[in-house]
Amino acid sequence: MKKKYIVILAAILIICLGTVGFGINALATVKDGQICKGVYIDSVNVGGMTASEAKEAVSNYVDNLKKKTVTVKVDDNEESITLGELGYEVKENDFIDKALEVGRSGNVIKRYKDIQDTKNNNLVYKLDYTLDENKVQDFVKNKLSKYNIPSKNAKLTRKNGKFIVSNHKVGRAVAVRDTMEKIQSVILDKWNKKDVEVKAIVNDAVPKYTKELLQRCNSLLGSFHTTYATSTSERAANLANGARLINGSIVYPNEVFSAYDHLNPFTTDNGYETAGAYSEGKVIDSVGGGVCQVSTTLYNAVLYSELEVVERSPHSMIVSYVTPSRDAAIAGTYKDFKFKNNTEVPIYIEAFTVGRTITFNIYGEETRDKGRRVEYESKVLKKIDPPKDEVTEDKTKPSTFKEVTQEAHIGYKAELYKIVYQDGKEVSREVINTSSYAAAPRYITVGTKEDKEKEKAEKEKAEKEKAEKEKAEKAKADGKEDTDTKKSDDADSSKDSTTKKDSTSKTGTTDKTSTADSSKTDSSTKSDSSKTQTNTKDTSGDN
Repeated sequence: MKKKYIVILAAILIICLGTVGFGINALATVKDGQICKGVYIDSVNVGGMTASEAKEAVSNYVDNLKKKTVTVKVDDNEESITLGELGYEVKENDFIDKALEVGRSGNVIKRYKDIQDTKNNNLVYKLDYTLDENKVQDFVKNKLSKYNIPSKNAKLTRKNGKFIVSNHKVGRAVAVRDTMEKIQSVILDKWNKKDVEVKAIVNDAVPKYTKELLQRCNSLLGSFHTTYATSTSERAANLANGARLINGSIVYPNEVFSAYDHLNPFTTDNGYETAGAYSEGKVIDSVGGGVCQVSTTLYNAVLYSELEVVERSPHSMIVSYVTPSRDAAIAGTYKDFKFKNNTEVPIYIEAFTVGRTITFNIYGEETRDKGRRVEYESKVLKKIDPPKDEVTEDKTKPSTFKEVTQEAHIGYKAELYKIVYQDGKEVSREVINTSSYAAAPRYITVGTKEDKEKEKAEKEKAEKEKAEKEKAEKAKADGKEDTDTKKSDDADSSKDSTTKKDSTSKTGTTDKTSTADSSKTDSSTKSDSSKTQTNTKDTSGDN
């Protein structure tokens, strides 16, 4: 009886356990294709939704967020923009998969526990959002920066030998990077999903060149001058114009000054006239001819200021206004003189012409020792003799014409030494440039017009002399024929003596006349020859 009771009790227990297990299993199972109740994605309740329903609901939610506005204030001004315009997007798209996993992983007990916890406490998946940094930057730069108040640099001028420095002005400017980071932080980290206001970060905009900085430009660092006493008025005008264009230039720290940029364009509209210039070994007329003396004078002032020379080229041929290696040519864009302000203070360039002298003064802050002095020495390494004269014939000029259109140029190879003295004692000597100058021939133009006329005259004279010579020889031949006739008459003894006398007299007359003609012809020929020689001698003297 007791045994039977135990069996019945066990059966009842098994049935109860099976019923409970079935119920637990049923409670631990989420309906197929649906998200567990109590699951939220951000503020969207997606419990009981299918994956596609949940995705659409979240998408609508995010689209509404994109319509929210961000208003950024710049002092008393403001600009607004929507989150969508700032590129607001969900960073990751796997939130649906995560929501579907709830209640579907682990054993029945774990699944049951997850489902019940989610129903009672809700499970919220936070979405990660991002902003397009380029769009945020464009907004700050294009919309907010227009409220900047620009700063103003101090200005340096020189009048009556004294510097005048104007006041600088401090401005206001939106700090672009800082304001961008603030907008991103408010939206991505602290946002309550409502329209939001952000105050832009605005800083004082201190000008780069303040009055205090420019006031430090007060010392003469280097000076140099060259003369042009024999230049044409046009060349002198070009030097004065070049000085005018550079005068008052300020070269700020680390800036590079280009002589070509300041002197260009070389046109009459820019104040230049036509004067001599070097081109392919010749002196030609060119608008702006002579400006190389401007750049050369500036180069030497820079050397004495001990500023950094960036670019310098010698002339193609030697110049007369400085010693070899101390020149600085300008030619198109391939030859320029450039220097860099390698100091901490702006450099001021003063340039002027007085009495056929051009002068450059360079001012800045003197930081060199008081006992320091620099000098520059030119050393010729080699001289090159000019080639033979180049002669050009001019058919429009007479043969007596001769003009030297360009004197010969000696070629040189030279070095320039920088010599540093400290307290009057030489402490260093170094080569700072090596320059080569081409030799050039003397160019001469000669006339050839009369040479052809002279050749024609000589030809005519030769033909005349030939004709006269033939005439003389013919006359001589006629006289010989008369003599032969006389001899024949003398041999005839049967003729009357009177007739013989008459014949002899006649023959003698004929001989005398022939001799006279011959003599006259010879004399005439001799006289013409002397005259011709005299004319030839005179013509040679005109060459």
